[in-house]
Amino acid sequence: MLVGLISDTHITQKRGKLSEKIVKEFNGVDLILHAGDITTYDVLNDLKKIAPVVAVLGNNDKLDLNKHEIIEIGDKTILLVHGDKIKDLPALGLKYGEDIVVSGHTHKPSCERIDNMLLINPGSSNRPIESNASIALLKINDEVDVEFIDL
Repeated sequence: MLVGLISDTHITQKRGKLSEKIVKEFNGVDLILHAGDITTYDVLNDLKKIAPVVAVLGNNDKLDLNKHEIIEIGDKTILLVHGDKIKDLPALGLKYGEDIVVSGHTHKPSCERIDNMLLINPGSSNRPIESNASIALLKINDEVDVEFIDL
């Protein structure tokens, strides 16, 4: 399964829409996970034209979304959170027994393995900090692979 990972779009009606590169890179994914700071339902509606979307509330959102979601893909379990107000993401993932934790908030792409858990932050697609704007592709088959894409 191929999953598109995106976070911290911070797109408002005044500030444009998803870039065409995001649409192109996510073309063909089976699912899109948005780790919050969406700011408008228009972003989710645009993403839903590409693939089904699971999204969580970010600290800048006033949308009707949960603060976390748990997604099962094959034998892997993913915890999707924004990451604000969470001091220890690894401990949270271990507490819930997750294989993968996808978060946002820092606007910095990262991927770290702790024991058998993978922590992924796709970075910000629109307002990066100390990095390029980015998204990620998560490939879940027999192996789990992450590819970061600069926008």
